[in-house]
Amino acid sequence: PPPCGAGGGAQPRLADRVLVWLLSPVAAEVAAYGDVTISRPALAAQFLQAARRREASAGVDVQEGGWGEGEEADEVRLRWAFGEAKRLLAANAAAQQALQDQMAAGASVGGSVLLLEERLKGRWGSV
Repeated sequence: PPPCGAGGGAQPRLADRVLVWLLSPVAAEVAAYGDVTISRPALAAQFLQAARRREASAGVDVQEGGWGEGEEADEVRLRWAFGEAKRLLAANAAAQQALQDQMAAGASVGGSVLLLEERLKGRWGSV
């Protein structure tokens, strides 16, 4: 497993969390439709490249967590992040469905936030 992936037990670092966040729409679209049509999977790779270029000035350590450098290491990291996005979506499928239903019914933003807070109460450390 990757150095800071689910198998290693370590907490994903900032760059890894951003990668998971960027790949979440891709994972959701693949889960719902079996393919990517509108989400942008390339954003995660572009972020990683930009973060590496601006590493010193942005104060981000892209290698933090023991990740290697190069295209092959980036591909492994992106696959890990996509897998984490799929895992989080699966773990929160009931909350996602409830939110979709509430939004389709015309619920307010506040009502939607309240729904998520109730559904995810006590789980914020794992979200």
